[in-house]
Amino acid sequence: MNEISCGVCRDLLPLVRDGIASGESREAVERHLKTCEACRALSGGEARSPADADLEEAFRELWKRTRLLSAMALMFGVVFGLTLTAGSRVFYNSLVMPVVGALGYGVFRWRAAYLVPGLLLATHVAVNLLGLSGEVLDGHSLVLWTAIYCLLALTGTAIAGLLHFALRKEEK
Repeated sequence: MNEISCGVCRDLLPLVRDGIASGESREAVERHLKTCEACRALSGGEARSPADADLEEAFRELWKRTRLLSAMALMFGVVFGLTLTAGSRVFYNSLVMPVVGALGYGVFRWRAAYLVPGLLLATHVAVNLLGLSGEVLDGHSLVLWTAIYCLLALTGTAIAGLLHFALRKEEK
């Protein structure tokens, strides 16, 4: 009988596992597995196919880019929200800051519970010192507004975390 190549064996392995391969194909795969260590390891689930490794690498790259975009959106949201503090549109921050917290969860996961408030405090002090918000706040107002924004951001972080927990895939 003709010996099959590793590529053909890898193509037939799922069919053999599911029991839908023909008897001839099953026998060819079994003969090949007796002589090929790599395919034998793959059939036992010990190794991944090259296509799976490429797909996993593509997902890793996509996740890295998504986190970078989320981090950029997080910084934009923080600065945008803090520049609204001294104006008449300050209450838009009740919408902006929970989104900042959710983006923070997307970037930092649960570490966002302490990293986002720290980021808000540092950025709020910088925005206040540079005068980007139009009006310079005194120390008490700065602390009060930062505390309010931190509570709103923590609300967004908690909502994003709970949604992530509720919508995760169950492991078998």
